[in-house]
Amino acid sequence: MCGIIGIITKDKKVSYELFNSLLDLQHRGQDTAGIFTTDQDKAYMYKSKGLVSEVFCESNLKELKGNMGIGQVRYPTTKGKQDAQPFYADMSGIGLAHNGNLYNDSLIRDQLKEKRIYCDSDCDAETILKVFAYYFNQETGSVIEKCFACAKKTMSVLNGSYSVVSVIRDEGMFIFRDPSGIRPFCMGKKYKDNEVQCYAFSSETIAIENMVDSFEWIKPGEGIFIDKNLSITRHIITQKKKQHCMFEWVYFSRATSIIEGMSVNHVRGNLGKKLAELYHASPLFDRLSQNHHKIIVAPIPETARPASVVFARHISHEHKDVIEKNRFIGRIFIKPNETLREHEISSNVKAIEEVIKDKIVFLVDDSIVRGTTSRGIVQKLKSKGAKEVHFFSTCPPLINPCHYGVDLPTRKELIAYGKQLKEIEDYIGADSITYMSIEKLVDAIGLPQKDLCLACLNGNYPTDLFQREVRL
Repeated sequence: MCGIIGIITKDKKVSYELFNSLLDLQHRGQDTAGIFTTDQDKAYMYKSKGLVSEVFCESNLKELKGNMGIGQVRYPTTKGKQDAQPFYADMSGIGLAHNGNLYNDSLIRDQLKEKRIYCDSDCDAETILKVFAYYFNQETGSVIEKCFACAKKTMSVLNGSYSVVSVIRDEGMFIFRDPSGIRPFCMGKKYKDNEVQCYAFSSETIAIENMVDSFEWIKPGEGIFIDKNLSITRHIITQKKKQHCMFEWVYFSRATSIIEGMSVNHVRGNLGKKLAELYHASPLFDRLSQNHHKIIVAPIPETARPASVVFARHISHEHKDVIEKNRFIGRIFIKPNETLREHEISSNVKAIEEVIKDKIVFLVDDSIVRGTTSRGIVQKLKSKGAKEVHFFSTCPPLINPCHYGVDLPTRKELIAYGKQLKEIEDYIGADSITYMSIEKLVDAIGLPQKDLCLACLNGNYPTDLFQREVRL
């Protein structure tokens, strides 16, 4: 999972706005950050390992000149942990970044090698760039015609998810999204005197809301070209059925963002209401209905907070913060390995003893993935005197790997795969676990089930994982 940003204006320097937008997308990737810009004379790029505020400073932002540019924050799902985006192909003058994951990345790289085209990183954004540039240099016609033609050929080769922002030097910006629209992608416009002054593209609305007047969502399979005069050309290049990733609403996106027209905060509130429905229909409700004064509802910060507040209201119990997380450590789930995740839980997640002692704690979290975080937090609550800890997950059991940008690479890493509920409860130490159902998850999001990617829950993948090999 990553966060991308693209901005093009008529004459305004964009590096500072790119920087501020990347700060708003920091939750989507904490390993690397990068910005690529161009003006009439040169291309400029700066990228490195670290948080956005660590990578960029006044001096390097000042050097990133030009009125159009792209940026990216990376949470790696491939082995190239330090490969920062964007990437640049000088023979075609194209800079590119993307959010997503290519399932057939190694196969494409083998075909590129046959043509003596090499990738020097382990990042699949470079693969997309090399394929796109390969076709771009073969095409004839105008730059706009070349972009759409080579994007169609590129998309026929790629298998996976990709929301792509690219800069075509001296010409403009070109955007395209995978045919199923798996990863989120929005566009905003800024007007002055009824004329567009700026186009901005991003993974989430939160990153561009302060610089635009209106939003819309880029369609699955759509390509958009914005020239340097801000004239826009857009076409559906190739399209399949919509398959938007449900985990964007459950976990990844900021609560203040809007994804595919659905408020993330509102969806998470709906998830809390659905959890309340499950609880009221459960044997747990019958057993604990006489212990009303002992029960408190608490979120695992921060993603689960909207759901836990609504859940507490619907079951008529007090809502309390019982966990304090060091806000400077970032998101535990997207730490690059298990050792780091366990260390962050043990040293940077604290339980508030005076609130939980002798209480029955209803602990609400967005999901249970590997179980490491859940187990560590349950242990902390019980060590501080919680009488019982009952775990409520706004996401159904995750039982399949994700091949589209979420770091769920193998089934054996998923605590719910192949286990009975009692086994999971014993592993994390909870007195009970209540999982969201798929049906109620879909109802909470508010989109038709056919428009959602639920592969990690039901194994129905948006793309053919055993597709026929397509040659470059």
